[in-house]
Amino acid sequence: MGSYEIRPVKASDLEQISEAHTAIWKATYTGMVAQDRLDALTPAQSAARWRETVGDFESQAARRVQLRCATSLVTQEMVGFAISGPARDRNPPAATELWSLNVVPHHHGTGVALNLMTSVLGGTGIATYLWVARDNSRAVAFYLKHGFELDGATRYDPEWSCREVRMTVGQA
Repeated sequence: MGSYEIRPVKASDLEQISEAHTAIWKATYTGMVAQDRLDALTPAQSAARWRETVGDFESQAARRVQLRCATSLVTQEMVGFAISGPARDRNPPAATELWSLNVVPHHHGTGVALNLMTSVLGGTGIATYLWVARDNSRAVAFYLKHGFELDGATRYDPEWSCREVRMTVGQA
């Protein structure tokens, strides 16, 4: 279970990523976000959101968007993905934001999340920030283990009825 290929995402990966994304969210966010929204989440909705988030796959590099996926070398299963890009907030604590990092639960603890994260950030310790669901203790612990710190900023995501905390690493 521990051998993976980390590579750039292609448009042809969208279906597999959307299925993985939906499964990851349903397994991870129960009790942390609006349950009715989570219950209604489908791979088709996930795909639409992905298209909105990442836009044109061909122009990602020019927009400084890094999008990588991990597939199991044993099963060819899509097991995770990560996206980083320019900060999307006003007055961000760093120029780069880790937009998303998700791994299928049965691949937690294999090192694939760290490999995905470093692949989209260009290493560890790079000045970066992220937002994470406040109650996602597993994710918060992962980021703390890898040098991120809670910086005290919080926000409310009305779409998912979720409180988020901001974490930062490196010098801006």
